Amino acid sequence: MSTEPQQPTGVAVAAAAAPEAPPVAPVATPDGPVATQTRVSAVPSVVEQTTAVSTSKKATRVSKPMIVAAAVAGVVLIALPVAFGTVLDNDQPGEQPENAGYAQVPPPVDGFVPGVEDPRTENTDTSSPAQPNGSVPGQTSDGKPVAPGRAANPVVPGVPGQTPTQNPAPAQGAPQPAQAAPYEATAGPGCGGSTGFSGVGSYRDGNAGWVDHGSGCGTAFVSIPMSGDANKDDTSAYGLWTFNTGPVTTGTCAVSVFVPNGDITKVGGNPTHYRVYDRFAVDKATPTGSFQVSQVANRGKWVSVGSFRVTGGKLAVQLLTRGEDWKGSTTNYAHHAAATVKASCQA
Repeated sequence: MSTEPQQPTGVAVAAAAAPEAPPVAPVATPDGPVATQTRVSAVPSVVEQTTAVSTSKKATRVSKPMIVAAAVAGVVLIALPVAFGTVLDNDQPGEQPENAGYAQVPPPVDGFVPGVEDPRTENTDTSSPAQPNGSVPGQTSDGKPVAPGRAANPVVPGVPGQTPTQNPAPAQGAPQPAQAAPYEATAGPGCGGSTGFSGVGSYRDGNAGWVDHGSGCGTAFVSIPMSGDANKDDTSAYGLWTFNTGPVTTGTCAVSVFVPNGDITKVGGNPTHYRVYDRFAVDKATPTGSFQVSQVANRGKWVSVGSFRVTGGKLAVQLLTRGEDWKGSTTNYAHHAAATVKASCQA
């Protein structure tokens, strides 16, 4: 064995055995698995270094227990807000829990959902209004531009291709105005114009002859004696009304007879017989029609007797004298009344 003194290595390491870290109880997190915490104690070391000996240094690195501890702390930090938010929101029934850290989206207004077509615009017509005659807005029907402030195609009544303004239709059931007759006139004693009245074979003999009453057209009338036979006329006597129908040279005339008031000595026809002619010379003419009126039953009234043909612009009405002017063996002087006759003629 060498007796030479040993040279010091220059490195004296006093290493004390590091005591083991006492075990640590597991820590339970609210929403995570059980994590184990480990306490790490530093191991003291004494290193002396001289210039003679150099030792290599090991690269410093983080131990696994530190990584585990950091991960557990992160989980705890994330889980705690969620847990507290759930506990607080459970105290309000009827509402859904809301996680902390998230903004609340307001409910849609008027049922509109983002990303979905707004139903309020489904029936909105954004097209330009139709123009008259199919023209484009801002242009006339022939394609020319329109000056500002002027209509493209103003509607003028009566212009072809445009709809004129229509008058409202008359209400149903409303009486329509009667069409005016081309010719209308009244004939009788005291009347004139286009009409005439004549008493053929007239004579005055008190109650036995022709008797005049009143004056003026529409008021005056004549009482004509009866023939004394209900079936035979006195052809030498009769009353005659005539009408020059003017514009109606050929057509029809509606005839009306007025019966005045009075007793049988004035108005006693029961009935009174009439004939109608289309000329004034009635002696040898053929009547176009005839009618009869009960004067005693229609005193003070107008009586419509029908329509009759007119030709040559002439119309005549003749009153006949047939009738009884007696009762039994006594004369009662009954007369026919000749007042006014009206004619309304149409072509």
